[in-house]
Amino acid sequence: MLFTIPEFFLFFLVVFALVWNASSVTLRNGILLVASYYFYAYWDIRFCSLLMLSTAIDFVVADRISKASTLVRRRLWLGISLCANLGSLAFFKYCNFFIDSFAVLLEPTGFHVQTLDIILPVGISFYTFQTLSYTIDVYRGRLDPCSSLLTFALYVSFFPQLVAGPIVRASELLPQLACTPKWSSRRCYHGFQTVLRGLVKKVLIADRLGEFVDVVFAGPDLYHGATVWLAVIAYAGQIYYDFSGYSDIAIGLAKMLGYRFPRNFRHPYLAVSVADFWHRWHMTLSRWLRDYVYITFGGNRRGGCRTFVNLMATMTLGGLWHGAAWTFVFWGIWHGAALCCQRAFRQTSLRVPKMFGWLLTTAVILFGWILFRCDSLAHVQVVLRQLAFKDDGIAWYPPLAVLAILCMVIDHAVWSSRLRLSMRLPASKFYSPVLTAIMIWCLVLYAPRGFTPFVYFQF
Repeated sequence: MLFTIPEFFLFFLVVFALVWNASSVTLRNGILLVASYYFYAYWDIRFCSLLMLSTAIDFVVADRISKASTLVRRRLWLGISLCANLGSLAFFKYCNFFIDSFAVLLEPTGFHVQTLDIILPVGISFYTFQTLSYTIDVYRGRLDPCSSLLTFALYVSFFPQLVAGPIVRASELLPQLACTPKWSSRRCYHGFQTVLRGLVKKVLIADRLGEFVDVVFAGPDLYHGATVWLAVIAYAGQIYYDFSGYSDIAIGLAKMLGYRFPRNFRHPYLAVSVADFWHRWHMTLSRWLRDYVYITFGGNRRGGCRTFVNLMATMTLGGLWHGAAWTFVFWGIWHGAALCCQRAFRQTSLRVPKMFGWLLTTAVILFGWILFRCDSLAHVQVVLRQLAFKDDGIAWYPPLAVLAILCMVIDHAVWSSRLRLSMRLPASKFYSPVLTAIMIWCLVLYAPRGFTPFVYFQF
């Protein structure tokens, strides 16, 4: 079920009314669990069984880890969780990717391999990382295992963040689910405003940019170089406002239900270094990779060369997490290499002005988005050729796309100034209801026809 379809708003109103009238935390969690599975089954009911299986395995594994008397047994149970979760992710998401990759190598021998007809379950990358963080934290002794299957099942399947994050850790959400939150009209208002901002980002900015981006990237060799440049910038805006819009909606919905999610974005295009970008972009994934991959590999504790290897390995795996294609792998390698270069530069006595750092970081990010958006490396070459050499072709600068890019620039400029406080639309200010009504009116009047899935649903 999409956040942007009318059926979802009716669904949420019913859930909202039921949970705030529930007489106990058990009843409240039961309502939310049923609602979450209905939300997921709305897409494909068959994959609810996969969600249930993942929940059951990690609930049992965490309990066994906490009761294991030896380190060997603890590692054995953790291995079961890793194999079950990563094995499921590998089969559904990467099986055909590896088949296709090996097929190219085997082609000279005359041996042909057929890909499998596999449907990728929506959200599998996100809830797999959530359940893994739970069992790993229990294994490391940082978290006690959850004693209630109902509460843990709700943690795994909670519908606001189920299919595209934020990646909420058990230590952040389980304590909140174990008790009944107190009603707060102020918190509910702030949650509603966050949802509204997310809808504006998605529907009015990301979807409008996406219409332009899809056409240009479908045939970049047909367009003037300036148009392709505009499309690359537009894609940077599209993916940011699409994904941060989803995160805002998820955070706002959870807040209206009485729960707090961690922040996932902090205006990443203000970053003055690649490391700064990853402290602002998909923050819950960044810290997950840091805590469960980078530090597990050794972090920066084993010398400079090993640190560079760990950075490259972490970012490459992060790229592969995003999608089963070589373009995503090279996107991760590109960011890993940029982080290594930045770390090496910091060890010198040289310093650069912030503006130069921002320009260089923006260039690195934009090239990365080309890798991220293109279907193949050959597609990347065509786009780069157009950006560098094309001085003829179709010159197309749609006003709505240009306006959406301008909104992105203004948004980041406002956020870097003192005016950002007024963006929250406090209930006490006279202009808040007026601006709220304008946003709702624009959503109704200017939304593109049809409903576009969120970009990160494919991951």
